Amino acid sequence: MLVALASAKGAPGVSTTAVALGSVWPTDVVVVDADAAGGDLGYRLRTSDGRPLDHDRGLLGLAAEARRGLTPRSVADQVQTADGGLDVLLGVERPEQVAGLGPVWTTVAGALAGASGPDVLADCGRIAPGTPLQPLLSAAHAVIVCVEPSVEAYAHLRDRLRWLLHTTTERPPAVGVVLRSAWSDTAAAADLEKLLAHSGLSVPVLGRIAEDARAADVLAGRTSRGIGRSLLVRSARSLVDPVRTLATTRPRVHAQP
Repeated sequence: MLVALASAKGAPGVSTTAVALGSVWPTDVVVVDADAAGGDLGYRLRTSDGRPLDHDRGLLGLAAEARRGLTPRSVADQVQTADGGLDVLLGVERPEQVAGLGPVWTTVAGALAGASGPDVLADCGRIAPGTPLQPLLSAAHAVIVCVEPSVEAYAHLRDRLRWLLHTTTERPPAVGVVLRSAWSDTAAAADLEKLLAHSGLSVPVLGRIAEDARAADVLAGRTSRGIGRSLLVRSARSLVDPVRTLATTRPRVHAQP
């Protein structure tokens, strides 16, 4: 199962959401740092003994293997385990490295979406038409777009959802939305789903990821404290089943012209 997490604009916590979901995912999972603008996980996370992760292992290494021909071990050989037990596949450090991947993106995306091996949560950062991540989005079983509650964010969200739903793939991925908001704002998700429906977009709002700066700092490696009972982790747990269900069923949803 390959789940791509992305945003239309701004910084609504895509990386935080991906890592939070990965930390509570019920089966084996790898978090892939696929942000085309340059990944952050390699700078945020450390090994169990406090050393930096190896930037020579990750997507670029997998792409190099793809040019020679992937083996059943290719993905696993590029995965690293961060402190706390999260398995990660580091991404590019600079945007120009993405262009160098070229046509092997399709092969890499197929390997990540393969039926064998662990589930994959791919942090794709901001996406837009023309993104080099199109093969990854097309291969995903589900694309989850993260958003914060604001007029401008919702406007960009609607545009990006229409684009995702009209991609020229034979079997487009299921598309859902996750809202990052104050946990006390219990009506926000339902209100957003109504807004999308009014705009002709039958896209489910799967739930909310809580605004929790302290817990987010822990996941980003900036501080060290227990967060098992934090709002961030609790909200991530509430999202697991809706995300997995969406990715498993992969329904065909369409936007009205």
